Amino acid sequence: MKHIFALILSALFILSAKAGASESPPVDTGKVVAQLVSSHESAAPGQTIQIALRTVLDDKWHTYWRNPGDSGEPVQIDWRLPDGAAAGDIVWPLPSAIPTGPIINYGFEGIPYFPVPVTLPENALPGSVVTIEAGVYYLVCYDVCIPESADLALDIEIGPSVENSRWSAAINLAINDAPKPASLPASISAANDQVTINIADLPEGDFSNAFFFPYDQGVIRPGDPQVLTAGSRGIALTAGADYAWSNDLPEAFEGVLRYRQNGQDTGISLRLEVGGDVNIGAASSAPIVSEAGGPTFWGAAIGAFLGGLILNLMPCVFPVISIKALSLAKSAHTDREKIRREGWLYTAGVLVTFFLLALVLLAVKQAGANIGWGFQLQSPKVVAILALLLFAIGLNLLGVFEIGSSLQNTGSGLAARGGSSGAFFTGALAVIVATPCTAPFMGGAVFYALSQPPVIMITVFMALAIGFALPFLLLAYMPALLARLPKPGPWMVRFREFLAFPMLAAAIWLVWVLSQQSGAGGVLLALSAMLLFAFALWLGKRGRAGKVLAVLSLIAALALPLTAARAAPVIGAPAIGQLSANAAQNGKIEKRPWSPAEVSRLRAEGKTVFVNFTAAWCVSCKVNERVVLNTPNTKSLFDEANAVFLLADWTNKNEEIAAELSRHGRSGVPLYLVYPPGHDPVSPAILPQFLSQNVLRDALIGK
Repeated sequence: MKHIFALILSALFILSAKAGASESPPVDTGKVVAQLVSSHESAAPGQTIQIALRTVLDDKWHTYWRNPGDSGEPVQIDWRLPDGAAAGDIVWPLPSAIPTGPIINYGFEGIPYFPVPVTLPENALPGSVVTIEAGVYYLVCYDVCIPESADLALDIEIGPSVENSRWSAAINLAINDAPKPASLPASISAANDQVTINIADLPEGDFSNAFFFPYDQGVIRPGDPQVLTAGSRGIALTAGADYAWSNDLPEAFEGVLRYRQNGQDTGISLRLEVGGDVNIGAASSAPIVSEAGGPTFWGAAIGAFLGGLILNLMPCVFPVISIKALSLAKSAHTDREKIRREGWLYTAGVLVTFFLLALVLLAVKQAGANIGWGFQLQSPKVVAILALLLFAIGLNLLGVFEIGSSLQNTGSGLAARGGSSGAFFTGALAVIVATPCTAPFMGGAVFYALSQPPVIMITVFMALAIGFALPFLLLAYMPALLARLPKPGPWMVRFREFLAFPMLAAAIWLVWVLSQQSGAGGVLLALSAMLLFAFALWLGKRGRAGKVLAVLSLIAALALPLTAARAAPVIGAPAIGQLSANAAQNGKIEKRPWSPAEVSRLRAEGKTVFVNFTAAWCVSCKVNERVVLNTPNTKSLFDEANAVFLLADWTNKNEEIAAELSRHGRSGVPLYLVYPPGHDPVSPAILPQFLSQNVLRDALIGK
């Protein structure tokens, strides 16, 4: 029986992937895996869709931008299209400056997408299939350079326009994140073998490490540092002049200015007038920084550590923390060495589970998925398994069954008992049940970790784990505090039984979360699994034949959650409209479904827009909604501010919401944004993760 818990725990780390349509088979060309992916599964005759070259590069290897820098060749796509079809230009991602010895290249690492608009033939017949073929070529480099190529093909069905649920969000994100044209006063000139670029009227952002990538080779020497001077109206960048200045000069050079905004690297494409005179204002002693930049490594590590400490106080952790308290109470007046050993084993359980969680996040992100903190609870299968696990622990605490034969009369289960396995498992379970909550300092730290190389990512997660485990480890070394606990006695049996009810309450809450993800069918499967588990316990007491049937029932109980189908979610977009109508009738605040287009439309109408990024499994979100957002005072405040409440529900996996969270420097919920009215692009105000009426009023109306 005790192995059942290990099986359930292991199942929590299993993620299932659904294959998509309208994609070419991946081709491994050596250092790159190349694939064509489409924004649409089917499209109308003459419709323009997006088809992207998706490349997954080996670690530390890079390919090249349209201007490769000191050396290299750009990524190339040679389209072979049916008659009547046409392909546009590549939408180039934001490049990075990649040093290779003494030279600087402009290119990409990781998993870059190269979207291209493709127009299908006007005369394509509905019901037919159009095949899009392309020969792709790229030079991939690290310590050596290797030319690689592949022939790729995908099919597009002609018919109603239907987006591809697997790839459309990733392609749209690549297009949205690509540098956009900006009409700013900008000039470029050369003198004394130096090029000076002046740019004024900059958008909001951190320009302290700005870098300019010219479209054409020969404008500036890529290997030279770009020295920044800040003025009151803009910036100047100075670098070495290259060979283009010895020829007939064009009226302008074009390129991309890379900078940081909302903690992320971003870029705009600019036209630089040759010989122009753009005034950037009086020189400043400090670079222009109009908003805070992203966290540093040490800032993220310290933030993760503090967030881990505070995470112990979050409501989702209480059930497991209470089990650890029971273990301490049992051992407080016995062997001090035993208490310390269990403290270290609990810490090991926390560290190992955080490490495994980081590895899963790393593997899934390397595969191209956009996920974040609490991602596993977006899977109905994982939610159902976790509900069954907590139900089983609750029964164990009530004494319905025992694990092992060497336990004392005060007995407990794998999570509640003393000893090596109990302490380690409690630490592991504490991490798993902590993921529905976020704590202060965690949001930026986790986002930073997920955007960094593997070593830095795992280091930040380990800082979070150490902060989370530290309170109980310190308590194990504080005999004076432990001595104040009551001595073991009959009260411990009642205390142990009482702790079953937080576990059962947590199981009920998870079943409710499942109802939001998979509807009544998912709830039926979860409750049936609990019934089979209880039936297996009863059969286990009926002799040898009963034990055989008990094992079969346990297998069935574990199999049921794994078949949890993702039905139409109860809190999905179709349901929000009905909820809004009911809210309006009941005098409560109206909530509309979020989309970037809806934000733009409402702002253009003169509305202030509040966006609530939430999930049914996010305990912190539900506390804020209960205490602050779903109150009469908040409705009055929204009416006064002429504000609209938009709901972005991340209960189930949603690539568009994940991309928006990432854009604002977050990898999980809650996230609260407030946009002012107007047409112009603007960065929204980001509210604290724990709301109050005063915070909401200041954001919507002002002080």
